[in-house]
Amino acid sequence: MRKTIYTILTLLIFQIGISQEVTESDLIGEWTFIELQDENGEKQTKIPLTRFGRDMGIEKVNRDSYIFNDDGTYKSFNPLNTSYGTWFLDKKTNEINLELRIEPDSPYLPSLKKAKIVTKREDGFYYQKAVKKKILIFGTDSMTIADREKYVLIYERK
Repeated sequence: MRKTIYTILTLLIFQIGISQEVTESDLIGEWTFIELQDENGEKQTKIPLTRFGRDMGIEKVNRDSYIFNDDGTYKSFNPLNTSYGTWFLDKKTNEINLELRIEPDSPYLPSLKKAKIVTKREDGFYYQKAVKKKILIFGTDSMTIADREKYVLIYERK
C-alpha cells in the first residue's frame, strides 16, 4: 500500500509538479548532483538507454552539477565535461532553461548551424536552443528535477 501511494504521488509530481514560487535568486549558487532515482525512490547508477524507441544498451548515470550566476550565466560540470552558457527561469512552467555556449572554432558548429539549433550573439559566441529542466520539488538546500521517463535527479546546494 505504501509503495502504491508513493508511486501515485511520484506520477502526480511528474505530471503537474509541486506548485511553488521559485525565483531566479533562489537558484543562484552551486547545485551538486547527488543521484538519479526511479519511480520508487530507489537510487539507480545504471539505466536502460533508449533512443527513438530502440534499446541501445545500458547507460552509466552521469549528470551535471551546476553553478548558476546572478548575471544569467552558468557552468555545468561532471567528471567527463565542463560547459558554459546562459540560463533563465520560466516561472510559469518552473523550468530552468539552459542555453549552451558554443565556441566559434568548435568542430561541431557547422553541423549545429545546418540543423538551425544555434544562434550567434553579440558576444561572438553561438548558443544552442534552450534545454529545459523541470523543477518538481524545490527547497532551500535541495531540489528535484525531472529526468527522462520515470526518473528524477536529486540536487543539493553546496
